[in-house]
Amino acid sequence: MRIFLTCSIKPEGAKGEKDIYAEFDSKETIDDLADAIKSNGHEVEILNVLGDIKDKLNSKKENIDLVFNVAEGLVGEEREAYVPKLCEELKIPFTGASSWTAINTLNKGRTKEILNKKGIPTPKFRVVSDSEEDLSGLKFPLLVKPMFEGSSKGIFNENLVHDADNLKKIIKKTIARYNQKVIVEEFIDGREFTVSVIGEKTILPIVEILFDDLPDRLYPMDSYEVKWEHDSPESIEKKGYDPIVCPANIDNKLKIKIEEVVLATYKALKCHDWSRIDVRLDAKGNPNILEVNALPGFMKNPKENSRLPKAAYANRWSYERLIGEVINSAIKRMLKLQENK
Repeated sequence: MRIFLTCSIKPEGAKGEKDIYAEFDSKETIDDLADAIKSNGHEVEILNVLGDIKDKLNSKKENIDLVFNVAEGLVGEEREAYVPKLCEELKIPFTGASSWTAINTLNKGRTKEILNKKGIPTPKFRVVSDSEEDLSGLKFPLLVKPMFEGSSKGIFNENLVHDADNLKKIIKKTIARYNQKVIVEEFIDGREFTVSVIGEKTILPIVEILFDDLPDRLYPMDSYEVKWEHDSPESIEKKGYDPIVCPANIDNKLKIKIEEVVLATYKALKCHDWSRIDVRLDAKGNPNILEVNALPGFMKNPKENSRLPKAAYANRWSYERLIGEVINSAIKRMLKLQENK
């Protein structure tokens, strides 16, 4: 097949806010992905999505069998839906989330509203546009998150607050920094997991994120500092301790509970081909959904501790097989759609 790889490559030497390109991928990561696509017997052309690509896609669509989409976009509430929307409009088959799913999973408030409607557990929350809003119905500690960000972007250690004064301060700061509404949700202090789903319902081994080796200054959560600094390859090598454990050390009863709520979430958000879903246990040990990553990280190098590939490796899949499974899932969907026409 002739596959177009749409992506967002992190600029070399980019300056500015330290987390602005947190969701982008390095050239090495994109090259690894392209090589994996080729190893599955396909031709591949890389397109770094820096602006409007509609004309380019339209001019090439007769020579494109499939778009393998990992493009994040930089700004806007619907940035992750940009390529899916184009592909839908131009009738080009593509991997991963539809535009509907991309919009509704990037929007944390909408994700949680859908989960609530489906009866899927998620921490109690409010969507907030002003630091003076009354949040008396929520119980401290509270976690403040930008509404439309991923990869722990905008979720710093200071965003977990324990009193009203700090809550107002962090809400105001986060709204100003990211120019968007925020989610304020009750923090549940249980074990944290992330679960990858491939195809329609293949669940890879569950990953647990451990927080028992954090310095006292950091809260036990997957904040920007923890994810990108404390759990970096350099930090792990220095400590000789890996906080990302797969398969998770859990009994079968808990494993089944987590998998059931994850599959229900995958279905509720209409995910396709691959997704990674973050889960945390509440005080009663029940799994709650934190976020849905319909465009999950996919770094090949095991040292990078990219959660989905780590789960694939624990399942005795090679990186090439993982990418092949995603492509095959998209092909099966494409054939089903053609049959139903």
